[in-house]
Parts: sequence; structure tokens; C-alpha cells
Amino acid sequence: MEIERKPDSPVFEKIKQTLDPAYNYMIFEKATNSNDEDEFPEIFDAISHLKLRNFEWKIHHDEVKGVALLVIKVDPDRPDKILEKLLTIGIPKDIIFYSYGSLVKFEDV
Repeated sequence: MEIERKPDSPVFEKIKQTLDPAYNYMIFEKATNSNDEDEFPEIFDAISHLKLRNFEWKIHHDEVKGVALLVIKVDPDRPDKILEKLLTIGIPKDIIFYSYGSLVKFEDV
């Protein structure tokens, strides 16, 4: 059984505080030793095939932990389609994926 991994980066905690609950976010974490903006080519390649509106991204670096965090902000109706695309191509083993968003409440019919 795989042990659940929780992010322990102080940068990750700062990122979480800035997330807008009206949107969904995908966060990809990768070990790195540079501040290069080309650290997630496979992720950008996968999402470039999707027509996303209100698509925003930013890479944060935690130099103490040696990780880069790619934060992608998407409309609330799109994360399942994006995740499906990423799972189809496969997320590299050296990238950890987190998803954040508001829960949808269903009413009894």
C-alpha cells in the first residue's frame, strides 16, 4: 500500500492561501536544482491540446526543499477533462500531482 504524501513546502502553504475558491487548480511538484521555466514540458504539451479559457499558470520555486511547483488555474467545469488528458499521456513518475477546488454539493431529488 502506498503512503499518502502530503506537501511540506512552506512555498506550497503560501500558494494555497492565494487560491481563489471560484476556480479549480492543478499543482504539479517536481524536484529541481534550477529556477528554469522549462521544467514541466510534458505538462505544457498535454494541456496545449485543450482549448482552455481563463487558463493561467505560474511556477514557484522552493529552493530550500529543491522543488518547483507549477500551479495551473482553470475554470471549475474543466478539471476532469484536463486530468483525463494528463492520465492518457501519463504523468511522469518524477512529478507529484495535487488538485484543489470547491466541492460540488448535490441536492436530493
